[in-house]
Amino acid sequence: RADLTSEGGTMAVMPSQSNARYRAAVTFRLRAVYALGALLRGNPAAQRAFVAGGGPGLLVRDALGTLSSVRGPRTDASLVGLDRKLASKVLSLGEDVATDAALHAEDYGDGGGGGPSPGTIVGSFTTEAWCDLALRMLSSPPGDGTAGDVAGRGIKERALRSASALGPGCAASTGDDSWGVEEVIRVRSEWNREGSGDGMDPSYRRELLELADGVLHVLRR
Repeated sequence: RADLTSEGGTMAVMPSQSNARYRAAVTFRLRAVYALGALLRGNPAAQRAFVAGGGPGLLVRDALGTLSSVRGPRTDASLVGLDRKLASKVLSLGEDVATDAALHAEDYGDGGGGGPSPGTIVGSFTTEAWCDLALRMLSSPPGDGTAGDVAGRGIKERALRSASALGPGCAASTGDDSWGVEEVIRVRSEWNREGSGDGMDPSYRRELLELADGVLHVLRR
């Protein structure tokens, strides 16, 4: 049916069309993040240029802004999931680049005349903003929080891996030795509900709980 209605002689956009445009815009940004990841992963020269140009800060601000979007009561609920998917992909990209620089520092040289050093690259993805993004992705979206939410569970699983990789740097940048511990414990509690009827496969539940325990071990060191 039509998505336009007449108001005082003008045609006003109804929520369904507005939502469709927003969905298209976020889908385009998702593709851009995928393309950026393909360029940066395993590419020290591209990573240096990206960091030198302030890319990490711009990227994380966009992701946090997306998560903070104010929506009206008629907004399609699936758009909230799309926002979180975009933010999750951004966080995973930051984790991958920081891990690249930390594990393969010899591929970057000493940074002399060639742009940011590996340490600087890692630091650019463990700022307070990036660490805040990681914690936000570990939190349940509005109206969710159930272990049976497959999409939300997958996002939290990826966020746990990011928290493990970025945790030491985040503890240093935020000055919080217990950074992320409370959030990981909360996620573990959501998953530790055997017999709750959430539909989670028992072996997968064990894997998730072991993952959470491993992340807690890293964060508590």
